[in-house]
Amino acid sequence: MCQVSPDEELLPGPLNVYFGGRFVGRTYLPEKRAGEEFYLNLGVDRGVRVKWEKIKDKRTETFFGKIKRKTVIRDLAFKINIENLKEKPIVVKVIDTIPVSRTDRIEVKNVKIVPLPKEKNYQGKEGVNLWELQIKPKRKAEINIEFTITYPENEPISGL
Repeated sequence: MCQVSPDEELLPGPLNVYFGGRFVGRTYLPEKRAGEEFYLNLGVDRGVRVKWEKIKDKRTETFFGKIKRKTVIRDLAFKINIENLKEKPIVVKVIDTIPVSRTDRIEVKNVKIVPLPKEKNYQGKEGVNLWELQIKPKRKAEINIEFTITYPENEPISGL
């Protein structure tokens, strides 16, 4: 997160980005007012390793109702590993999502998140979670997410 000095403004234009004295890229910076906060991508940090993996995807099919509608039940689990390869502690912000149903035909339940996020529905977006993790030098942190999603077979869900 960057913040413009309270007594200055930044004019729009091309911006060369340096990190740790090393050129990491170019971008375009829109106008920024005094005191305004904004994100600036500094590229890949080779001192931090992140791995996201699906560790469970169990699919079960059942029949419900007089019409014998086929329903799919999926038990899913994901793990996010963050490893600090540096000689100093770091603070990492992780943003990830869980599905949110917008219809009564699709149900998300049995949601388990460990550790709990610092903020749920981050920036007012339902299902978006924010963690702020402090990781000691040469250590790892882990986020585990589990949930069950039930939906009609004829309404497959993408992105799982």
